[in-house]
Amino acid sequence: MKKGYIIATFSIAGISVDWKQVMFHRDTLVWIAFWEKTIPGERPNVKTMNCNIPAHLFVVCILSCCLMLTGSACSLFSDSHSQKEGMMRSLSKGDNETVLHEIEEKLSQTSLTGSVVGSGDELMWRLEAGSMNFHVGEFQKSIDQFSTAERLIEEYDERATVSVRDMSAETAGSLTNLNALPYRGFCRDRIALSIFKSLAYLGTGNESAFGAQLRRLRDAQKKVQEDYHTFFEQEKKEIEAVRQSNSAAAERISASEQNSTEQTGDSEFSEELQNVKQAANRGYADFLNPAAIFLSGLGSMRDGNYSNASIDFKRLYEAMPENEMFRRYYATSLRMSGSPVPSELQQVQSFKFPLDRNCVYVIFANGRSGDFHQITATFPVMTAWPVCKFYDAPFSAALISAGGRQYRTNLLADMDGIIAREYQERLPGMITRIAINTLVKDGAFHTGLIMVAVTNMNSTAKALALSSILIGGTFYRSLMNTADTRSWEILPKEFQLTQFPMPSDRIITIELEGSSNQSKTLQLPQDCRSAIVYVSAPSARNIQYHILPLKIQ
Repeated sequence: MKKGYIIATFSIAGISVDWKQVMFHRDTLVWIAFWEKTIPGERPNVKTMNCNIPAHLFVVCILSCCLMLTGSACSLFSDSHSQKEGMMRSLSKGDNETVLHEIEEKLSQTSLTGSVVGSGDELMWRLEAGSMNFHVGEFQKSIDQFSTAERLIEEYDERATVSVRDMSAETAGSLTNLNALPYRGFCRDRIALSIFKSLAYLGTGNESAFGAQLRRLRDAQKKVQEDYHTFFEQEKKEIEAVRQSNSAAAERISASEQNSTEQTGDSEFSEELQNVKQAANRGYADFLNPAAIFLSGLGSMRDGNYSNASIDFKRLYEAMPENEMFRRYYATSLRMSGSPVPSELQQVQSFKFPLDRNCVYVIFANGRSGDFHQITATFPVMTAWPVCKFYDAPFSAALISAGGRQYRTNLLADMDGIIAREYQERLPGMITRIAINTLVKDGAFHTGLIMVAVTNMNSTAKALALSSILIGGTFYRSLMNTADTRSWEILPKEFQLTQFPMPSDRIITIELEGSSNQSKTLQLPQDCRSAIVYVSAPSARNIQYHILPLKIQ
């Protein structure tokens, strides 16, 4: 083997790269890259040597690498949302069997189409499996999938904080795209997991596990807030470090962050960000999910602890002070615990029936949650960006007839607002990562061209080598220009809620109000003292009704 050395030091958007050694073999060209901090702005120092590289082998090497990369089964080359489009169409049409089959295929270790088990996408598909099995009433399978998802989340949390300067995980992301990093889940995901898992326990008849899970919901909400505040603070420090290391990068990143809340210069992207901003205004501070807080309060009430319940309902009232349902829950829990009622709630009537027994709660999971899709925009570089996409709700509300009276559901949690708000919070760090990712790949591509151009070789071989790098590099950059659109998609657009006394005949009729009304009459079991009726309607053509009996009281 003939060995030579090419030293090329250059700076790209705040990332300084030192190409330490290039080894030439008569049949191959191998670049070994080491990432090191160098002096920003240092002029390239290139040392050349003679070498002979058979052009046809060089072309074969480039094309083989590209084909090898395209053979990988992950979200690197085709964005996650696009991969799921067929599955989500099946869900919308009510073809639940096809959806389950596709998810099971992804999670099968013997899958012929590419298993995600052990990959960075596994958590996302476990979450999809958990909510889909819940939707069709396979509650134990749902619990099993969510338990695996919790284990994966714990493993990710035990690792070092992921950052823009992490030399193991982030280097792979810089050379490919952010899909190379493991999907860690959004704050929304972690809380929604606990919501579904608690209700799934009730679906299996394990009422004690349901109660225990509810008691953990408040702590789960608090942990998510603490963990992600730490994550965001760490990310801010790392972004600042990048700014300080390279003034040019700082200027581009700062301009991008300013544009993220104003105008991006790209009309489509600006419009998408305005849609996100409007949805985020319906979200809640500190990653609050009112559905989780409500269930936590419900658990406290059923345990007879109205003081703890009032703490949860106070949080709901403070998050949505105009929500009449939350005002009533807060005022009722205060009176039941013997606590003083604030003056602004003195006129609010308590519920006229007990909430801890002989009560029916209807939770309406309406529509399909917002997710992410890919657009190409110049912001601050021309590349693929993930943006939130929202879907119209199939129904406006559920109207329940029971015991000669009617009850309408009210908004409990706006899941679109929750994910939009989190997207906005993550946007500055996302901009930094994507910009660096794109500029690193572009810089490596152009540096490769320069290195071949200054290398002494015969003109024919050099022309073919340059052409190969140009074609292969362009193909590689296009192939890797994939936005990270991974998200948990089988979630509702919103949760709605109503409550009423258990009817003496135990018959309730649920009418879903929309462009095409849907009606269903349910007979509640005679042996249940109370019940949660869960209505899952991702679309007007796919509606599932689940009676989750509460037999203790």
